Amino acid sequence: MSKTAIVTGAGRGIGQGIAKALAEAGYRVVVSDINQSEAEQVAAELKAIGAEAMAAKCDVSNRAEVEQLFATAVKEFGGVDVLVNNAGIYPFKPFIQMSEADWDKVININLKSVFLCSQEAAKILPDGGRIINISSVASLVGFAGLTHYCTSKGGVNAFIRALALELAPRKITVNAVAPG
Repeated sequence: MSKTAIVTGAGRGIGQGIAKALAEAGYRVVVSDINQSEAEQVAAELKAIGAEAMAAKCDVSNRAEVEQLFATAVKEFGGVDVLVNNAGIYPFKPFIQMSEADWDKVININLKSVFLCSQEAAKILPDGGRIINISSVASLVGFAGLTHYCTSKGGVNAFIRALALELAPRKITVNAVAPG
């Protein structure tokens, strides 16, 4: 297989597992994470099992860094076929104690990043490409102390429904998986 996938937040946890599964399926994998050393470790693990992989440090809430991530993937692997928007945070904070900065950080990482990465992907994905988003059951149920997180994941769900309609003529699918 000569397809390439970018996985954000792939330095550990669910993202690391997704990166490994894609590598085992024959994808070239761009292991993107805010933590360079974690991204490099995962990329090394993928290479050790015979996969083509590279690490890329990226703050997915920063447009310039997202543009660089995609440019690097295109330069190294010739294109991108799959984007997995996995990066996210869920810091517990009671609503009354939540600062605007707390709110903005979660919304920027969990929701704005999905917009930025998906927009960049939509520019270069071939017809039939894939955008996969990691949502959460918290978007449907709600949890005390995670108002910002629940809101961000609810926004992701609304975003993907609209984007799926826009990209459908190109047979690009936009979906979500909601662990939890």
